[in-house]
Amino acid sequence: MKNNHDNVDMLLRRTLSITETPDPELVQRVKYNIIKEEYVLNKSTVRRSFGTVAAAVTAFVLITTTALAAWYFLKPSEVADKFENSALSAAFESEGAVNINESVTSGDYIITLLAIVSGKDITDHPAYSNGEVLSDRTYAVTAIQKADGSPMPATMDDDYGNPPFYVSPYVKGLKPWQVNAHTMNGGYSEIVIDGVMYRILDCDGIMMFADRGVYIGISTSSFYDSQAFSFNEQTGELKANPDYDGSSVVFKLPLDEKYADSERAEQYLKSLEAPSGDNENSNSDIAGYEIEGIWDNAIAVDSTVRELTVGANGEINYTYDCEYGSGTVIAMFDDCFGDSEAARSKIVAIMQDDNSMYAVRFSMDDQGVITGAIVILE
Repeated sequence: MKNNHDNVDMLLRRTLSITETPDPELVQRVKYNIIKEEYVLNKSTVRRSFGTVAAAVTAFVLITTTALAAWYFLKPSEVADKFENSALSAAFESEGAVNINESVTSGDYIITLLAIVSGKDITDHPAYSNGEVLSDRTYAVTAIQKADGSPMPATMDDDYGNPPFYVSPYVKGLKPWQVNAHTMNGGYSEIVIDGVMYRILDCDGIMMFADRGVYIGISTSSFYDSQAFSFNEQTGELKANPDYDGSSVVFKLPLDEKYADSERAEQYLKSLEAPSGDNENSNSDIAGYEIEGIWDNAIAVDSTVRELTVGANGEINYTYDCEYGSGTVIAMFDDCFGDSEAARSKIVAIMQDDNSMYAVRFSMDDQGVITGAIVILE
């Protein structure tokens, strides 16, 4: 055991004294010799006490994770490459990208915000709303690890998604339960590599709010959780709640205020408040599909049918991964079933690209049991 501690001390001194990129041998020794395992790539097309020795090793990992974040993790461009997104990869290598590389330990996890980038048409896999491309988007790459050094569950493991993580932008001064990834046409892609979970969040462009202040908040929840954060309605500040029974972190983004567009921001916020029929970002077109009967006889993909629950804030969270695509869809119960007793089935999202078109359907039976499924046209 003494030799192992000597090796750790030696590597720590060498690592913290380096001013240039370390040689590959040192990278391998820190990454594999200390963590002790090499974890195989798993691709998604989606509170304990420790003994003295364990605490010493964990402390080493915590120190070096922050000090070496720029090279210990995959680069944001490399994460984008894993999803075969060359346009986004190039965007993360451009001067417009904001590299952050900040790590925070909360609860059982070390959460790192690697970088963000915003712009128009900077992805090979655009998001759609009402069948139209959402061109002006923000992308943020995060890395999530277990604080005890064990690997995050691979995307095909039974424990994947337990607990869930909600990664979302929030704007200073705006109520976080009203302006978040859900309301900003958000989505994400996720992959687990070497025991680290990487997520690319995408949402409507945030640069227009640069003069207000923008946060990226991350919590072990499926939607904005008022228990995970402290929101000061007087100052508009959002902070992580240190007493939260889980993990919650808040990163304040270092945005250049010259990119702010207050007029556009006000118009955008008004669109979020508008009734569904007047809201350009609403599901009015989706409702039109239902009225026209296009999806009335859509066929459910058996492997995607699962029972859903309603969260504390009234949200319904559905995650899927099948041959047609993968992702997470969040909808509010009241939007789906609150307006009419007769509303027992609802198309909540429609996805389409050059090759396929499918929808997410929520249904509720007479006993109040809600199910979600991917449905396709006959």
